[in-house]
Amino acid sequence: MEQEGIKDIRDIEKNLDLQIKRERIKKSSDNFQEILKVVAHGTPLRTAIEKIARARTGALIVLANDDVLKLAKGGFNIDMKFTTARTAELSKMDGAVIVDKNVRRILYAASLLVPSGSIKTTETGARHQAAERTAKQTNSSVIAVSQRTGTSTLYFGEQKRWLKDIQELFTRTRETLASLERHRKALDENILSLSIKEIADVVKVRDIVSVLQRSEAIFRIEKQIREYLVEMGCEGEFLEAQFKELVMDVEKDFAFVLKDYKNVSVARIRKLLEELSQEHLLDPMHIMGTLGYSSLDEKLSAKGYRFLSKIPSLSQEESKLLLKKMGFRKLLNANAFDFSVYRQFANKRTQIAEEIKKLKENLILKIKN
Repeated sequence: MEQEGIKDIRDIEKNLDLQIKRERIKKSSDNFQEILKVVAHGTPLRTAIEKIARARTGALIVLANDDVLKLAKGGFNIDMKFTTARTAELSKMDGAVIVDKNVRRILYAASLLVPSGSIKTTETGARHQAAERTAKQTNSSVIAVSQRTGTSTLYFGEQKRWLKDIQELFTRTRETLASLERHRKALDENILSLSIKEIADVVKVRDIVSVLQRSEAIFRIEKQIREYLVEMGCEGEFLEAQFKELVMDVEKDFAFVLKDYKNVSVARIRKLLEELSQEHLLDPMHIMGTLGYSSLDEKLSAKGYRFLSKIPSLSQEESKLLLKKMGFRKLLNANAFDFSVYRQFANKRTQIAEEIKKLKENLILKIKN
């Protein structure tokens, strides 16, 4: 009994550690988006970085926090307004230029960064090693501009990103948008097929697995494109409009599918799918296990929330009430009279019946086409 108790405690601690790690990764990812805004094309800092890269003088630029200031040694206390020209000139000296986190003032120049040598680094050059170790040790943002190649690298905590010129960003974004478009087309086909099967009451586990599998693929591509668009700054406005159209309603449909078939937290399933490797994401059996099913051919019945979300005249609360009183199967074949028995729907009973009928007809028409 005592051994079992110890095992339970260990399991709890393990799960707690895993949860803390997940939250840390999510927070780091959100913060990274904010950092990308600071170095986006068109910002004063990015203009300074590009000026240094063209001059091939090399540089280390650090966005300060308390830990960075404790780590930096020597240098000159500048404490003056941040400008592109000043930053480029000060970067010609050996050492790092330290600016405040809002990139409003230059705090120090020619400072020596002395991070712990025990911190692992994948870099070979001294400048980039110092940048990566400093970012990891202080959870700060450090930009290293290579003197030899003129390339710029952003380090933030455990993350690393090569800063791309605007033309390369355009190319990468357009290519990734094309991939997103293909996945969205496939998802729309999966959802259409699921809707038809819901009407016929022949849904199987494999049908919802396909929808969730494709949705997660879109979420992963979406994250990459968002980073590209943030780095592009105002230059990416046209591509952003295309991007928003492609991801419209994906999260909403994902949540409704789970609500229809699984009584689980949407956030929990999102986390579980996020942690899958690409190989496991492509495996329907693995997704099935993640969802807690034992067979892809297991028959399921929709609760009807997603279907009724497409009915313009119904609010979520009204949909919930109708499903509770009538059930999805009866609603699919209801006429105006069926709704008249419920006082709150008396004034729009004909409209509801007509919208349900029209939605069914449109779905069947899409399948035929």
